[in-house]
Amino acid sequence: MKRRLLIVDDDREATRSLISQLACSHLIEVCGEASSAEEAWAKLHATRPELVLLGGIKDTERGILSQQFRLAFPHLSFIAACTASELMWEPFFRNLGIWVIAKPIQLGQVEALAMMAQGQIAATADSRQPQLQHNILSEHHDNVRDLPDSERHWKGLAGSEQNPRVKPKHLITVYGPKGGVGKTFISRELAIFFSTQKREGQPLKVLAVDFNLDLGTFATTLNLPRTPNLYTWVQDLDRQLHAYAESKGLDTYSIKPEEWQELASSLPLLPQQIERYTVVHSESGLDVLTSPRDIRQSFEIRDYHLYLILETLKRSNYDVILIDTAPDTTDATIQALFFAEHVVMVGNPVVDSIENIQRLLKLLREAEYPEERIQVCMNRLQRKEMFTLEEIRAYFQLHPSKKIFSIPDDSEVKKSINTGVPVMLQTGRSAARNAIETLGKALFPVDEVAKTPAAKEKKNEKASLFRWLWG
Repeated sequence: MKRRLLIVDDDREATRSLISQLACSHLIEVCGEASSAEEAWAKLHATRPELVLLGGIKDTERGILSQQFRLAFPHLSFIAACTASELMWEPFFRNLGIWVIAKPIQLGQVEALAMMAQGQIAATADSRQPQLQHNILSEHHDNVRDLPDSERHWKGLAGSEQNPRVKPKHLITVYGPKGGVGKTFISRELAIFFSTQKREGQPLKVLAVDFNLDLGTFATTLNLPRTPNLYTWVQDLDRQLHAYAESKGLDTYSIKPEEWQELASSLPLLPQQIERYTVVHSESGLDVLTSPRDIRQSFEIRDYHLYLILETLKRSNYDVILIDTAPDTTDATIQALFFAEHVVMVGNPVVDSIENIQRLLKLLREAEYPEERIQVCMNRLQRKEMFTLEEIRAYFQLHPSKKIFSIPDDSEVKKSINTGVPVMLQTGRSAARNAIETLGKALFPVDEVAKTPAAKEKKNEKASLFRWLWG
């Protein structure tokens, strides 16, 4: 029996070529084509395909689109058809459970993937294991008593994860494509700022995550211990994976890496357990998920660990989740960028930093990453710089209305970094603190706090030269 395929691609010529090839296939039948997300939704309801091939679609991310499709049609299998420049996103697509093939598409490739998808569905039906997808776990919690003990265990975990009243949240990724630009400082100050704010009268629940897996220093900047940490969570995930594999009668010593990734897709997400892996900054109430203590531990963190962690964070009850990343393009950084509602791109007003941001922006544009998510921030800005913000905006090819946030070169910042006392918790005037507040409010609106008597007294003080320079 032929597998029904829906082709979603705005490249009409490529679609016609593929349809012509598949006309003689004994395994695949093209049931429809769409060139936009809206048209694809209509064709999904009308044709009920089993396979969806996702090519390029303007103004839409394939990863997000596939997750939305899967929510409504859990049986679907997805293939991402990528150009040569898009193949760098292959690990990200694979972590979403999407097969990846390169353009131009060959008939044999699609047929082979169709057979693999059919084999997976048949194996799932025969084993009677619960089909737990990352984004629909809470929907599969019926008829638990009819399952064997091992299956009832995993089904029960999925049911415990259900939380229909998850609060809306913001996941903010702070990224700088060059080291030493003050990315971790800005991450720390933003996290502290949010943890001391309220929204609609309620204190914000904030989590900071150090995704610089091997050389992260977020815990150090707040004088916090590194135990427990992100690797503690990874170890627990591995124990769950091994238990699940054994419940299916598999030999854990002979499972291949790609098979572990498939098993990971069946693990339930347990956002209520996140706090067992965090440490608390007592002065602000900020929760921190720190990077591993030992660099060697970072080598054991796989792509599927990161995906499970990020998916769980997205389902948690934190109002703001702020992720500090490494100055690289590893899988951890790429996943943090794609999961984020907002990205703060941090740099300094110097040639190499500006050049790296421009290169990264170009790469994200080619990957059709939504540019409205990105906020550019120039740190350590002095009164007189070689490049003005307008020149930097032009070099980045930003829209004239797009604001570039700036953090002045404040003398209090170095003291703050060395003492572990955030600028946002210090008393007295600070140009850097004012700039961080401005950036924070642009990322996530908070309640306006009534001015205190002390603040009113400061109004009568004579403005200093420093305040005149930076407003």
